[in-house]
Amino acid sequence: MLSRTGSRDIPCVECGECVPDIDFGDRCPTCLARRTAKAARISRIASLVSTLLVGAWTVMTLPVSSTGRWYAALSVPLTYILVRKIAGPIAMEMLP
Repeated sequence: MLSRTGSRDIPCVECGECVPDIDFGDRCPTCLARRTAKAARISRIASLVSTLLVGAWTVMTLPVSSTGRWYAALSVPLTYILVRKIAGPIAMEMLP
């Protein structure tokens, strides 16, 4: 069905609301924002848990040398950043 602007109204996959200018099988902007927020929350929790685990492991096996301490200090924030960047897209794909 054509909308008032002349574009086709296509239903959202998730909520079923007819929205102009989306493709078949896509989500409306509202559902997409809700899904993105949920994926961000999941990736934030996963990155915090993994960072806490790496931090605890680093404290328990604290290297004696100063170079080892620098590597340990850099590994914690690097773990947070990497897990956050990797877990976000994975969460977007895995959410129902």
